[in-house]
Amino acid sequence: MLFPFPLPPQSDVPVTLPEMIVTAPRSQLPITTSGAKVTVVTGEELQATGERSLPRAIGQASGVWMQESNLGGGAPVIRGLLGNQILILLDGVRVNNSATRFGPNQSLNTIEPAIVDRVEIIRGSRSVLYGSDAIGGVVAIWTKRRAPAGTGEMGGDAEFHAGVEAKFDSATSGGRGAIDVSGATETLGLLGIVGGANWNDLRAGGGDTQEQTGYRSDSAFGSLDLALGEDRSLRVMTAVHRDHDVPRTFQVVAGFGQTEPSFQTYDFALQERDMAVVTYDHENVGSLADRLQVRLSARRYKEQRDRQRTGSSTFVSGETTVDTLGLGLDLTKSLGENHFLTFGFDADHDSVDSFNQRTNTGTGATVTAAGDFAPGARYDSFGAFVQDEISTFAPTYFTAGLRYSYFDFGFDNASGGRETGSFDALTASLEAAHDLSDEVTLTATLAQGFQAPNLEDLANDGDFSNGIELANPDLDPARSLMGEVGAEVRRASWSGALAVFWTSIDDYIGRRLIDVGDPAISGDEVYLRSNAGEVRLWGVEGSGRTALGGARSEYSLETVASWVRGRQYDDTPDPMTGEMPLDGVEVRRIPPLHGRIGVRWDDAGGPRRIDHAGLWLDWATAQRQLNPDDVTDPRIDPTGTDGWAVVSFNVSGQLASGVQWSATLGNLLDKNYRVHGSGFDAPGRSIVLGIRASF
Repeated sequence: MLFPFPLPPQSDVPVTLPEMIVTAPRSQLPITTSGAKVTVVTGEELQATGERSLPRAIGQASGVWMQESNLGGGAPVIRGLLGNQILILLDGVRVNNSATRFGPNQSLNTIEPAIVDRVEIIRGSRSVLYGSDAIGGVVAIWTKRRAPAGTGEMGGDAEFHAGVEAKFDSATSGGRGAIDVSGATETLGLLGIVGGANWNDLRAGGGDTQEQTGYRSDSAFGSLDLALGEDRSLRVMTAVHRDHDVPRTFQVVAGFGQTEPSFQTYDFALQERDMAVVTYDHENVGSLADRLQVRLSARRYKEQRDRQRTGSSTFVSGETTVDTLGLGLDLTKSLGENHFLTFGFDADHDSVDSFNQRTNTGTGATVTAAGDFAPGARYDSFGAFVQDEISTFAPTYFTAGLRYSYFDFGFDNASGGRETGSFDALTASLEAAHDLSDEVTLTATLAQGFQAPNLEDLANDGDFSNGIELANPDLDPARSLMGEVGAEVRRASWSGALAVFWTSIDDYIGRRLIDVGDPAISGDEVYLRSNAGEVRLWGVEGSGRTALGGARSEYSLETVASWVRGRQYDDTPDPMTGEMPLDGVEVRRIPPLHGRIGVRWDDAGGPRRIDHAGLWLDWATAQRQLNPDDVTDPRIDPTGTDGWAVVSFNVSGQLASGVQWSATLGNLLDKNYRVHGSGFDAPGRSIVLGIRASF
């Protein structure tokens, strides 16, 4: 949803299965949380958007800017930051790993939409609770589950349930589908979901086909919940998702400033994410804690790439695998009536293996070569944290937090030796909230952040949009400080939230040009990962909802908007010219002023043939404020990205008992436009049809 306040129940997409509302203790929102900072989107609201992928559905339902380099990607941009500066969690476990890319990545798209119960978007630094990568914000995804019949939780019945759903999208002449089954006994709940999708090349506004965009995917998910007693439970969750033959569109289709693409072939032949999480939850523990949760996880991310540069006779087929073992412990403890502690630790161990095979397309000769990552690469992290929610001074409340983080890495270098290093950091945060009344709250936040260089920065030489990028094992961590003031109003007929924020990042991890290559050839420039000076970001975010015709009206008007600007200050001279090209320039990939406004109707009478409808206008102003790297990025017009506005309409209802339908008419005026920073034009006029049958 576009705002952080309750809505009337929606019936446009049914609750797929009986569900339990659960969370990790550290993910419970503190008493000082502002509605301007947190947005919660349910699985039903994600489905109602009619979008083909989880990233696009999150973007539509929450107002978060989503950048797509290809159809199989989707990177959230929160307060001007993206990539490994945004932390993604699945059931409280990190999806980010030590190979998560600096720029836009596909992490969100490797999560099957059919398994998602809800998504929480938290804006601003959360490094105290979650450590590195959370300097821009957190996207926390919680999966569906089936409650044991004897727990008394929602869905705690002993019946067998099954369902099948399908969605068709005319913009790609493709679709996705899923089948789910679940059952329960007094102490056991089981849920299984399998899904798949096939997308053809996208049709943009005006009818142009976006070549090299289509791909296919498949997934499987399982959840087992076991009640061990009145206060204890065990859950096992497994998820596998595979994307196949995903073109890196902007690399194989000539972009802005190019007469031919940088590559004649660049496919992610496989993007596979495997995850298993065992969670033990114990309430009423005793004197040590009121609640304890332990999470043990095993994760694997495998990526296979096929690539051949334009004009080259060398075809490279490579694979990178990241295996991660993780352990997390969260505890909560009430100290009297005025203090509520959340504390614990987390630890992860990554091992990275990669290789390349190089084939001469003329002779057919094949040799095995070094992978994108240095051999023997490993990355270890540990963090311990404590957070105190203080209500001593009510109606003024405080939340104070402190975290110690430690990172250690190693890999084999080109000279045959072993490269090792470590980083550590102490980060703190303080939030305050003051209730002016039952309806109005003012908030303020000051939070430090920390981003440790990962193996993508330290041990990976590879390609990116502007050329070739070299790793740098001598990088320092980036450290940030975020400030925010906000206001939230909650009234019977209308509600709203507003936040003003700024973020300062020192030793910003970026890249510097060290070799311009052949001026006649685009894409052969060589860059070095580096601490690229300081970054300053500032902006405003707001959202609101009003009932049209009184508090009990079935009609409402909703809106959300976001604006952010930023500057980079790096006085390192260019070795070729002696000038300082990055001193005082715009921050890269900053979104323009953008938002969404719409009118929706929800039938309060319950499921009917038509029980929900919404008319929406999504918009963005022009973005002419470009970083020098934006100007040379083939995804971005060097004169800037034009503004746009598109209209869409969605409607849904119930065909028969247990059978629901939905339809979305997207981009009704067939506007041809591009989301700033994306690698292809957005979908043109289209219709998305969805149906679900439950048994």
